[in-house]
Amino acid sequence: MSDDEADPELLELLRQTLLGPPAQRTDEVSRNTGVLRDAEYIYNNSIDVSVDMYGTKAAAASIYASMQERHYSTDAWSEHELHPKSQDGFSELAIVNFIFTMDLLNFSFWSELSEAQRYQVEYRGKRWTGYNSLVACLRRALDEGVPITTPRYWRSEDASYEVLRRVFRSATDEQIPLLDERVAILKDVAEVLHKSFGDPVEDNFGANDEQVAMIIDGKANGILVPEEAAPDAVGGGQQTVADVKNIALPPDDEPEQTTGVAPDQEEGRPSQDADTQPSIAPEAEPPLPQLQPDYSIARLIEQADRSAGKLVNLLAKHFPAFCDETRFDGKRVRLLKRAQILVADLWAAFGGTGNGEFNDINHLTMFADYRVPQMLRSIGVISYSPPLDYRISTLQPIFSGQSFEVQLRGCSIWAVELIRREILRAHPDAQQVNAVLIDFFLYDLAKEKEKVQGGLATPHHRTRSIWY
Repeated sequence: MSDDEADPELLELLRQTLLGPPAQRTDEVSRNTGVLRDAEYIYNNSIDVSVDMYGTKAAAASIYASMQERHYSTDAWSEHELHPKSQDGFSELAIVNFIFTMDLLNFSFWSELSEAQRYQVEYRGKRWTGYNSLVACLRRALDEGVPITTPRYWRSEDASYEVLRRVFRSATDEQIPLLDERVAILKDVAEVLHKSFGDPVEDNFGANDEQVAMIIDGKANGILVPEEAAPDAVGGGQQTVADVKNIALPPDDEPEQTTGVAPDQEEGRPSQDADTQPSIAPEAEPPLPQLQPDYSIARLIEQADRSAGKLVNLLAKHFPAFCDETRFDGKRVRLLKRAQILVADLWAAFGGTGNGEFNDINHLTMFADYRVPQMLRSIGVISYSPPLDYRISTLQPIFSGQSFEVQLRGCSIWAVELIRREILRAHPDAQQVNAVLIDFFLYDLAKEKEKVQGGLATPHHRTRSIWY
């Protein structure tokens, strides 16, 4: 929110004082996320993280000049080698589902191990680490015939713990952090999508559009609906978080791993013709189900009415895994990192059109994680108190929700907002420069310096969390 913008909460309070409370639906979702307001509160009450005003002005000038020189825009998102694109054969629905899955699981990739020993994913002849390792996992799974970005699949019995563990398998001895939490989140979110945004005909029969019309008209005669495609089989088991976490893991040295794909698919060979293919032996692994398109996430996006803030609030309302909130100095504060980055990724992927069209995208803040605060520190925008500086420099863990951690995240949000305001003050025509674009730029710059220089002088804080 810029200095000349009215506070929507203050306006609403004045309106209710003068006119009384509105006749509002109980299920109405606000377009105001409250993240920027809470970040300012954290900044005003922070004692361990400070924002340098001179550093902010210098950073604003440097960032804007560099953006202009590089012609930096949201196109950088689609230029990423692994991000889904239409030219790679992805439909708009497939891109939507991919981005949702990606940002649902987009957390905690840092490692205490060396670059050679840390969690790595082998894909397309390369080894990928960090955030890229997650995207590589999803692309690799799709190439192997596992419909990992289809929410209906997450609910099915085919999406067992063993299969999902294989999806996220590592090329090193270190496995992906928080695997149990990732599996549990997929299962829980799948249930919410099914109950709140699913379609009974699609979910129960997996039928195509023509079959759906026939079923609705009561003309399902002639449609092949085998017992294997009955609702219980298609929908899969109703595993809870506890169920997922209590699944016994096979021994580490067990030679066979369940992949959930037919052997010939696993080796990249074409399947035999259905008419000539021999029957599967009882002990053989059955092939993966051929799932029909899942529109539940598209329905969720449609409910946002092209509002970025409303979609963020819908995500936080329906899915605990997106509800990134905590308490600071006696007040509940919202940070909503992954909910906001999901909306931003949709906006960038579709160039602000279709499922990425949002009329209030500039109301999003930066995405409070551990990389951007590290970058802000390295360019002199934020600084730390001696106790916090010692904790970070000695690589000691900072737990999620601790005062240190909340100050780091909240002050980073506010610092990027100040950088945005300074850019607009100096360049009033630069309306396209918002907090999302600044965040993307700082993150890319941090990864670039890491690649060229071997890392930044200042380490990032160590917090193992599902929030980032």
